[in-house]
Amino acid sequence: MVEKLYYPEKIYIEKGSLDFPSTRNILKNAYNVPFEIIKNPDDLIETLNTLKDPILEAKKYLLITRQMGEFVKPCPCTTHCIGCNYFIINLYLNCPLDCSYCILQNYLSNPFITVHVNLQRLWDQLDEFIKAQKGRTFRIGTGELSDSLVLDHLTEYSKDLISYFRMKKNVLFEFKTKTVNIQNILQIEPAENIIIAWSLNSSKVSKEEEPMAPSVTERIEAAGEVVKKGYRVAFHFDPIIRYPEWEQDYKQTICFLLEKVNPLKIAWISLGSLRFPPNLKKTIQERFPHSKITYEELVPGIDGKLRYFKPLRIELYMKLVKSIRLNKKAEKVPLYFCMETDEIWREVLKMKPRGKKDVENYLSLPLVFNK
Repeated sequence: MVEKLYYPEKIYIEKGSLDFPSTRNILKNAYNVPFEIIKNPDDLIETLNTLKDPILEAKKYLLITRQMGEFVKPCPCTTHCIGCNYFIINLYLNCPLDCSYCILQNYLSNPFITVHVNLQRLWDQLDEFIKAQKGRTFRIGTGELSDSLVLDHLTEYSKDLISYFRMKKNVLFEFKTKTVNIQNILQIEPAENIIIAWSLNSSKVSKEEEPMAPSVTERIEAAGEVVKKGYRVAFHFDPIIRYPEWEQDYKQTICFLLEKVNPLKIAWISLGSLRFPPNLKKTIQERFPHSKITYEELVPGIDGKLRYFKPLRIELYMKLVKSIRLNKKAEKVPLYFCMETDEIWREVLKMKPRGKKDVENYLSLPLVFNK
């Protein structure tokens, strides 16, 4: 399990971000990577967007800047689906990994791998946000607009985040990653409310659609290491992708996972099938001509996203849930869906969450669902 760490060819520093401690730390950890101070990133972004593949080209560069808006936002949930009241912290934008299905390809106007360095603004916003959540246990994490740990050898943000959140007992904080960049995590004393989570798939999907990410085996082995350290972990099978051998391949991933990671240390497992906005289809076909995921039988959902037919999604979920529950120790691991309807919850998990607050309580507090 050896992580191939990301180092940019060049670092651009927005002028107002030069004097932050995080900027100095990144430059120190980047060793001899050249850097340039710029007045306005918009000019660079405009130039990149004229290239044939600005997304791939931009992965060569790191942009250091400030977050001038809100760091903390509710995780967007699609229309007519049951949400989970999750909140996200956007410290990074974009990702050095290049997964074929990644929605960021069409979601962000800035293609640069971007790091926000004004952490004091983050702590101030978090203090205010958490203060307003009295009497409530909630989940918050990084990893929505980038990978949580792929830049951690440069930023060391995991140390700052764990130090901050370990004292916030009404918060479950989650790092979400596809990497094995866990060296900083292993150096820090764990806390019960810190969750290290991995996105997983079948080995075939990982190899063909996530070629720049560590293998599924390596991710699971990394999860085993952080469990040995004392952390709790979580896993996200998302997006689950159909192909002729999908059932057996996903079963193998689940069996290996529950063999290597003590199920009693798993905080939750989420399930979500392949879905994407229609405009992403063309991008995937142009950037990943060998990928077959856009040629499956997909239909527009009520939210406009392309998805598998509902019966096919139910089949996917039923078989993955069965594989998980076959392990006696995993019978009580909380399972939930990302962006699915209440009908799917009832059909597959035999649960009737009345809304996102019910799901939030299910994942953070004991809760009896109406059945």
